[in-house]
Amino acid sequence: MKKRILLIELNEFSEELLKLGADKLKLRNIKKLLYLNAKDTVSPDENEHYGLDPWVQWVSIHTGKPSEEHKVKHLGDVINLKKSQIWEKLGDLGYSTGLWGVMNGSLKKTKYSYFYLPDPWTITEKAKPQKLNKFLSLPRYYAQNYLEPSKKLLMLTFLDLLKFILSDWNFIYLRNEIIYALKVIVFNGLNNTILFGLFDLISHKIFIKYKINYDPNLSIIFLNCLAHAQHDSWTKNKIKKDMKIILEIIDMILSNFFEIIHQDEVILVMNGLGQKNVEDKDYCIYRQKNPKSFLNFLGVKFDTLQQCMTNESHLFFKSKKKMLEAFKILDNVYISNQKLFYVELSEKNFSIFYQLNIFHRIFKEEYFLVKNKKHKFYKHFVLLADRTGAHIPKGRVFYKNIILEKLFYNYEIHDLILNFFKKEK
Repeated sequence: MKKRILLIELNEFSEELLKLGADKLKLRNIKKLLYLNAKDTVSPDENEHYGLDPWVQWVSIHTGKPSEEHKVKHLGDVINLKKSQIWEKLGDLGYSTGLWGVMNGSLKKTKYSYFYLPDPWTITEKAKPQKLNKFLSLPRYYAQNYLEPSKKLLMLTFLDLLKFILSDWNFIYLRNEIIYALKVIVFNGLNNTILFGLFDLISHKIFIKYKINYDPNLSIIFLNCLAHAQHDSWTKNKIKKDMKIILEIIDMILSNFFEIIHQDEVILVMNGLGQKNVEDKDYCIYRQKNPKSFLNFLGVKFDTLQQCMTNESHLFFKSKKKMLEAFKILDNVYISNQKLFYVELSEKNFSIFYQLNIFHRIFKEEYFLVKNKKHKFYKHFVLLADRTGAHIPKGRVFYKNIILEKLFYNYEIHDLILNFFKKEK
């Protein structure tokens, strides 16, 4: 009998919120999920922005190693990952995999990989088969440039997406999701929270098509829309309009998964890490409007820029001299008597990682200092979110057709999956 596991990485979900949504909105598939067996997990990392982040935690889960061992600290760092990921190990054992949106993952030379869609931020990774890159084109561009996107590049990447949807009769296969998306846009408008939800809705359906066609032993899909909504639209004891739409989308996604899984297939639904509600705590996240323009304004000369998910970026240089000059500039920008950026350099590949180092409220007329010259903060930065959700180490995993015997670190799910397949041998 063929062994199968479906791992749904429902990033950062709050079980409390799922229960509230299932009850108030009568979402039967979320209720079905909540009725499954469940166990707590925990992360050894404790501080958001410094390890307790999805681009670190999912690498821990995929490698079976805590962050202090795998040493991947930032989104995009996975190119330097030395530890083997679960799909690489299973491939070496002769088992097939299908991966969809795995955060900060790398396919490398995985054997028996049937299909692979990288996350939108890890630009070193390409999709497999090749035509999936057209599906990835728009989300990859928008995810890194959504504050000041180029209209030309938006149109070009949208055309790539349209070509993919029109190919292989995908527009017919996706007709229900497309109709739902159009209704949501017409009656509710479009913002990033809704946009990310609609992307997960379309994306998971394509994943299901590939899962059915290829039938891999291990299937993994990463879904991020609920994590984003919790950060931006989460209110206690009440469900706002945007959150209602996201919870309905999650319910639709779960419905489709429950319909297609095999009777004896193992299903794991985990969040990797959790969130707690922090509305009204003045927990603010800022982002550069246009990183290239800002760096040019500072006089930072770089060769390549890779903007990450929230308020951080990678810079790459052709020489150590340029890298050190850029580091000196970025490390000496101040606001309210503190450094504006956390800056980290890597002499190994002539690169700099930097992120905004402020999380309190910045008022309209405040300024930052560069070489003792004042510059208005909001000329170059925008309040990305007045956070309603913040990361916590405690996670949760729901499961079926497998035994989980104890509370465990989130990364121990790796060994659980590996041993499940090894026992068959």
